[in-house]
Amino acid sequence: MPSALLAALALSTLISTGADHKEGRMEWQGGFCPVSRPSHRVTSNRKEWLELWKLLGQDAPAADLKGRVAVAVFLGTKPTGGFSVHFLEPRQKDGVLLIRYRVKAPTGFAIQALTQPYAVRLFSRPSGVQIKVEEASS
Repeated sequence: MPSALLAALALSTLISTGADHKEGRMEWQGGFCPVSRPSHRVTSNRKEWLELWKLLGQDAPAADLKGRVAVAVFLGTKPTGGFSVHFLEPRQKDGVLLIRYRVKAPTGFAIQALTQPYAVRLFSRPSGVQIKVEEASS
């Protein structure tokens, strides 16, 4: 494999696995994880939080889940890099907190390798609500 491709792969991994803490929001994204099928996971306690990050092969970041819920979205195996998850603002109605997301496809040059993009985000969770996660229609 050419060294330029290896460097691009390493750089894309470093760039895409960071946390986003702007405006108090806690969100993590990455391009590689062991989950090869599209799915999602809702985590509401420390045990589940630790299991989620063990699944991702990473140490669990510090997070206070009191009054919060973590939603992880796995896009499954994609043919190239550049795919990502964009969470929309949650909506609450009739005792259900709806958490929607959009899948963003690559625009422009992307690494030519199989990837397994994922995103994890913490959301405020009002007491007594159920959580529903779905992909938003375009």
